[in-house]
Amino acid sequence: MRSVLLIIDFYLIVFLMLMLCFIQLFKRAFLFAQLSTLSETDEMQPFPRRIMHLNFEDSQAILEDYTNAIHYERGTLNPDEHQDELDDKASTYTLTNVVPMVPVFTNIVWSRQEHIVRKRLNNYCRGTAYIVTGVTTSGKRIRRDNMDRIAVPKYVWSAYCCADYDQNTPFGERHKFPSFAHYALNVEENNNVVEMSVQKLKDFLEKTTFVSKNFQIFAGDCVPPKNR
Repeated sequence: MRSVLLIIDFYLIVFLMLMLCFIQLFKRAFLFAQLSTLSETDEMQPFPRRIMHLNFEDSQAILEDYTNAIHYERGTLNPDEHQDELDDKASTYTLTNVVPMVPVFTNIVWSRQEHIVRKRLNNYCRGTAYIVTGVTTSGKRIRRDNMDRIAVPKYVWSAYCCADYDQNTPFGERHKFPSFAHYALNVEENNNVVEMSVQKLKDFLEKTTFVSKNFQIFAGDCVPPKNR
């Protein structure tokens, strides 16, 4: 009995250590220094202390841009929930991977949809899944020091592609493979997620933002090779 308790205690300690790591990640933000100068590393880096990191503000958002943005939070485009390894989860906490999102939208509406997509892919995707996420804007900006700094998304959209999926997927989920998509308004109310085919998402984006005539979200529109 004592050995069982020791094993439980060990796993509890490991769990608590991992939770502390994630708490520290949430408190930090990272940058890609290579966006400012090619001589820098292509790995993400913690923001330098104090005034030094203002050197990067011409090429990417900095922490000060969000200081007085009380109506928005830093919402991730590539969420840590879609990553397995701790290093991969950490890589999602760069300011190049976040956009201003309304708190209730990012914490409830969009977060719930990310979980739905992950569960769906875990259950029925047998191969590699690819997820593309983006935004549309309407001119609204977060300002700092009387300057426009960050575009606020009007819509947030996402699509996934899994060409190798379970052919016995339940009928209610079957039409959501090999690809499917969704979008929602980045607002406090009337922000329900709308799910649709990738083609309908493309049609929507062509009407709401600038895209080229040959615009594709996935190569070959995610058509399995044997069906092309």
